[in-house]
Amino acid sequence: MGDDFTTPLTVEQMYGDWGIEWEDAVAMTDVSLNPKPWTSIYDTFSTLGVEEGDYVLDIGGRDAAQALDLAERFGCRVLSVDPVQANIDLGTEGIAGHQDGHLVENKLGTINDIPAPNDAFEAIFSRDMMGHVEDLEGAFGECRRVLKRGGGMVIHDVFATSLLEPKESARLSADLAMAPGRLDGDLFERTAEEAGFTIETIDRVASEWLENLLEGENGEKRLLLAARLNRDRDRFVEAMGVVPYRVVQGNNLWTIYRMIGKLQDRVYVIWA
Repeated sequence: MGDDFTTPLTVEQMYGDWGIEWEDAVAMTDVSLNPKPWTSIYDTFSTLGVEEGDYVLDIGGRDAAQALDLAERFGCRVLSVDPVQANIDLGTEGIAGHQDGHLVENKLGTINDIPAPNDAFEAIFSRDMMGHVEDLEGAFGECRRVLKRGGGMVIHDVFATSLLEPKESARLSADLAMAPGRLDGDLFERTAEEAGFTIETIDRVASEWLENLLEGENGEKRLLLAARLNRDRDRFVEAMGVVPYRVVQGNNLWTIYRMIGKLQDRVYVIWA
């Protein structure tokens, strides 16, 4: 099959008789594959056996919205930890106005310095944040410190595939504050295992969550937005500033690359 996809096509092959009409070939792709939403990660988290009253860490919890979801779904107590004060402030507001806010606390901290004692948590939840971590070995070691023996982690992150060019990787990493090497899935898995974790499952979600968003009423328009930002870059930079432009366009490309297979979403279940 490799040769089928790497051997250049001839003009005759491209415009000749395929044995199927163009419209029929395109129509085959315009049928939903019934993609699951990103919230399916909570179904994966349920496999850790978290019960009402258990203590869970949401590391890199941003505005504590995920921590509140976990508390609502599982009845567990949750500590949401994030390194950005603005996220802590937003989280505090959200917690105060939520029916399960009494189960959630948020604190300033990092995955390399978690504000919790040893063996504090039954489980750890981590969604799309490991890419910012410079000391990955130390991060996994700190997670082991605060996780009870036999406890589990669910980790979602995004990794480069062979389709991502080095210059694309470098640009994304620079614009989205990614630590060097964090797009390397093999390195990520090896570091987790060297820290003493056992990888039980790897769900290569790929583009599925994004397909779910695209098929909704308010589907993503990242390709259109990226094209506009690229075509009229100087005006957008003048209007919004360099840093916002880089982050907005970086996020557009991050999403597009996940859609077309240059990046791959994965969800890991690992055990201490």
